[in-house]
Amino acid sequence: MDGFALKKLLTVLAMPSTSLWLLLLLALFFGLRGHKLLARSCAIISLLLMFCLSLYPVSGALLYHWEKQYNGLHSLPPDAQIIVVLGCLHYQDENQPLSSQVLPCGAVKVVEAVRLWRQQPQVKILLSGGDNEGSGVQHADMLAKLALSLGVPESRLIRSYQLKDTAEEAANIARLYPNTQLTLVTQASHMPRAMRLFAMQGLYPTAAPTYYQVKNWHAGFTWQSFIPRLSHISKADTAAYEALAHAWLKLRGS
Repeated sequence: MDGFALKKLLTVLAMPSTSLWLLLLLALFFGLRGHKLLARSCAIISLLLMFCLSLYPVSGALLYHWEKQYNGLHSLPPDAQIIVVLGCLHYQDENQPLSSQVLPCGAVKVVEAVRLWRQQPQVKILLSGGDNEGSGVQHADMLAKLALSLGVPESRLIRSYQLKDTAEEAANIARLYPNTQLTLVTQASHMPRAMRLFAMQGLYPTAAPTYYQVKNWHAGFTWQSFIPRLSHISKADTAAYEALAHAWLKLRGS
């Protein structure tokens, strides 16, 4: 197992959703071994955590900490030269439309980049991402197909291949476009870390966050906000992932 795969495995194990299932498995294990107190403790802790994280005010607060740090970009800066779109994931399934094969976190970023590009069609769009899922197709090519279908000409697109993460992308762009006015498009929750990684390479792009998962946070909660939904746990997963990634950067002294 290479370092990248090991990093992904450790990250998955640290996610709240994974931890909940591990606690339930521990409860089952202890129960089968006759350790009833340990079994009950693990089961109760898992169920309590599951209930708390399935509440929007809890999981939303965790994710909002990251999403609130940058506001959306309504107008492309006049001096913009390249719009950088950080990749997400895709899956190959010819029975589905292209917009479905690219995961929402990727499709929304392409749409946002195209929206900004239409304000200044002379600007180029850089699409990044390698074949991290082993589909046989570079992620940058999938994003490019989607951008082309939305009316962006081939001459305005730049593809950045074989890159595993944002740190590699930032280093690659710093090498190829050191004195370029960049606009960075990525998930709102990922934007603080992305801006930090680009700054480490001496790049200070204009932030253009999108794919916000927390909506109208200051509008106040209703009774529906306190209905437990398992879908909210994914927000806690995203928040935990960013917290772990930032902690890793600090440990590295970055």
